[in-house]
Amino acid sequence: MHPPFPLPVLIPLAILALGIAAFGAWRGSSGISRGLRWLLLSLRLLAIAAALALLFNPGKWAYPTESHPSPWIILDDVSASMAQTTADGSSRAAVATSLVRQATAHAKSADLPLRVHSFAAKLDVASSAAPPPPDGTASNILPAVSQILQDAAAAGETLAGIIVLSDGRQTLNSSPADFDALGLRARSRNTAVHTVAIGTDSPPPDLALIQPRASITAFAGQPLRIGFALKSTGLDPLRPVVTLRDAAGMSLTSLTLEVPPGKTVAATFEIKAPPTSAHWTLDTPVITGEVRSSNNHAALNIRILESKTRVFLVEGAPYWDSKFLAQLLRQQPHMDVHSVHRLSDERYFRIDSGDTKNQETNQPVFPNTLDELARYDLIVFGKNIDPFLTPERAEILRSYVRERGGAVLFSRGKASTASLAALEPLEPVVWGSATTADFRFTPTRDGEAAGLFGQALPAPDASLWAALPTLRDGRQIAMVKPFTRVLAEGIPEHGAGSGTPGKFPLLMVRRYGQGVTGLVNGDGLWKWDFFPEARELGNCYEDFWTQLIQWMASYSEFLPGQDFSLRLPATRGELGTTLAATLSYRGADPAPQPLILITSPAGTTTKINPAAIPDPSGRPLWRASFTPDQPGLWTLKLSDPRPDAPPTPEVLFSVPNPPQESDDLSPDPGLLEALAQATGGQALQPAAFTTLLRSQLVKHPPATREAGAIWAPSWDFTLVALAIAALFAIEWFLRRRHGLS
Repeated sequence: MHPPFPLPVLIPLAILALGIAAFGAWRGSSGISRGLRWLLLSLRLLAIAAALALLFNPGKWAYPTESHPSPWIILDDVSASMAQTTADGSSRAAVATSLVRQATAHAKSADLPLRVHSFAAKLDVASSAAPPPPDGTASNILPAVSQILQDAAAAGETLAGIIVLSDGRQTLNSSPADFDALGLRARSRNTAVHTVAIGTDSPPPDLALIQPRASITAFAGQPLRIGFALKSTGLDPLRPVVTLRDAAGMSLTSLTLEVPPGKTVAATFEIKAPPTSAHWTLDTPVITGEVRSSNNHAALNIRILESKTRVFLVEGAPYWDSKFLAQLLRQQPHMDVHSVHRLSDERYFRIDSGDTKNQETNQPVFPNTLDELARYDLIVFGKNIDPFLTPERAEILRSYVRERGGAVLFSRGKASTASLAALEPLEPVVWGSATTADFRFTPTRDGEAAGLFGQALPAPDASLWAALPTLRDGRQIAMVKPFTRVLAEGIPEHGAGSGTPGKFPLLMVRRYGQGVTGLVNGDGLWKWDFFPEARELGNCYEDFWTQLIQWMASYSEFLPGQDFSLRLPATRGELGTTLAATLSYRGADPAPQPLILITSPAGTTTKINPAAIPDPSGRPLWRASFTPDQPGLWTLKLSDPRPDAPPTPEVLFSVPNPPQESDDLSPDPGLLEALAQATGGQALQPAAFTTLLRSQLVKHPPATREAGAIWAPSWDFTLVALAIAALFAIEWFLRRRHGLS
């Protein structure tokens, strides 16, 4: 039932109406026989009841369905990049237009519904006319596909499929999450997106300057290696000049490189670090015909450390390695070294930077408190350090790294012969038992990516590493712990024969809390400085240790001599995207309230007071956020309000100009492949388009959908009305015949 009035109202009214009708019928039929009187009453009540039953509206809900054809959609890219020529001399837009004609002819012959939409910065309405010229100022592929799916859902339409004709040049930045969201929407509607990459056979001319390290930390006057690379695409052989410039734009040095077509050539500037921190740039001239000029220059931040690196060196089994290393570190003008050596069970001597005589003692000198240990930036361990580390000292050492941002370097492999539970978490590995003799030091690609090799030290493929004397006493590793980076491997000199272990991790580094630990798994590096043939290759021994120690100090959260750290989640971001900065403190209590000075590319400075946040370690921690509102290089510097405060950290944040269609006209087939893969479609080249039409562009069954529930009354018939009228007519006839009113 589906009555027009609520049942609590309708039922009492019906009862009342029946009562009134019965009373009137009975009273108006007095004076006739009792049987006829009951007949008239029955006819009256039956007619009234039938009429009242119509008010209860008996029936049922009906769900009618409608059939609609499932159309195909073609998205035709008309952005400016589509005006670029392909290998056969025609434009990408012309190729797309030809494919549209093929699809239209195929759909007409197969009687398939097909709609063609042009798109650039936004999606155009479907049109059968010729596409507009390829001069769109942006190319938003993913939003165009998303809009098509939204419109189909709003119209209740089921699509047979979508075909995207484009070069894949997406102006808006896209992330894996964007593909996942679009893929989920397309798969939920059972709509695959097929893509045709146009123009990939003829990459546009471009010369790109690649600068892998945006920031380099060094001491004043220290030799710097600034690595970079030039990548040539679609150009003839070149001899471009790369220039290193200071903040005023003056040339510091330059190099001319031979760059073959389609190749990437790496090179390195060797120059002394400036006396103070500086912002330098690298640039190379724009080649005639290049489609992109924004990648012909790169920014570089040179951070000059104002405080010496404070090193505490502990050696329990003196050997050539420890002797050479201690002497080398004490000779460095930018290092303050305290070294302690164990000669026997009751004989130790200590010698510091600047001292000419050692100080003998019968006690294993080692800091006993966390504050004493925190005076040093780096702790260097040799072998057999067990007499120096009690369980209490080992726990303090662990807190020093985890909570104070300290650095520990195990310079000769496994440092302890005993098992110290507090020391084991600092080791980047779980040790094995086998040892290897006569192996070569071989940097890894991860060591290059970390900025140690190819930047501070020669690249992994440099011939130097194969020419250096071999090392020995490398120990096999049972397991490399999580978050450990293997920067170099040991390769046995005579291969992995029977009983001889193969290559193994040799140089490792691992972040632990706020600090870092490093491990050199071997002995014999002293030969790099002692042997004449190694001397002829340069000062390799000094370069290796000084660059490794300095790199480890900058890899830690805190820089040498600084009480504060300032961290950003990235060094590059988008305009208008909020960025969070995190500050930590490791100095003496009480901690001062820091201030962040933010300098915009225009030179205006803004002050931000960071907010304190809880930290599980109990150390002071702050966080602040800002939103860059203009492109360029932003500078964030921490201000320490204490008088005579130590140096404070400074970081750079680069905000590129919003991407424009003309910035990069090269095709990007990878984006189209990702789009097709996310939605269950096919990624094709234009040559395979005909195959796609034959296999996919076929007639799909029409889509049916319910048009919405409607009420179908069961009384909506002529006979029902005639029956009710007949009851009233019979009663009236009988009443008139017997003289009743």
